[in-house]
Amino acid sequence: MNMCSMCDRARDEFALGDSLPSGAVAQLVEHHDGIVGVARSSRVSSTSIEEPSPYELTGAMLAGFVAGEGYFSISRRKTAGSRVRSVFVFGVEVAERDSHMVMQLREILGVGSCRGVGPRRPGWQPTFVFTVNSIRAHQRAVIPFAERFLHPGLKRRQFERWRDELATYTRIRHPHDRAC
Repeated sequence: MNMCSMCDRARDEFALGDSLPSGAVAQLVEHHDGIVGVARSSRVSSTSIEEPSPYELTGAMLAGFVAGEGYFSISRRKTAGSRVRSVFVFGVEVAERDSHMVMQLREILGVGSCRGVGPRRPGWQPTFVFTVNSIRAHQRAVIPFAERFLHPGLKRRQFERWRDELATYTRIRHPHDRAC
């Protein structure tokens, strides 16, 4: 993508240590170079009015992590009366070396469990898994987090289908229980 001379000048000034001005030029440079490249100019984006809270910054970062490594699944299991029970799971599985990211997600959500898993095949890395299986935990933590922080895209669409099916399941299975 070619940039105009005004953008080139702003980029050159930023490279010399000057901060980017706010406005359309800064937004174009941020878009072109990626927000990481201009993060030194300010602790917040040029389009922000207030400094985001640590929760907002951490939540946004972890949403990107979830978009890349997370999953929303539904499994069906037969119970002892031939009834079918749905199990809704939100999870993240990463190489064990990235377990700190999973633990940070667990801390922000305040729900779920973590466990290490040995290598699935010889030569593979051990993994670290975070899962949430509780419908109430989904409703109180996972859904609000994903609704607030997941950006539009494939993972957001997967989440929305999963969330909608969970809502339908709880309405059918627990029609009088407003807590579910």
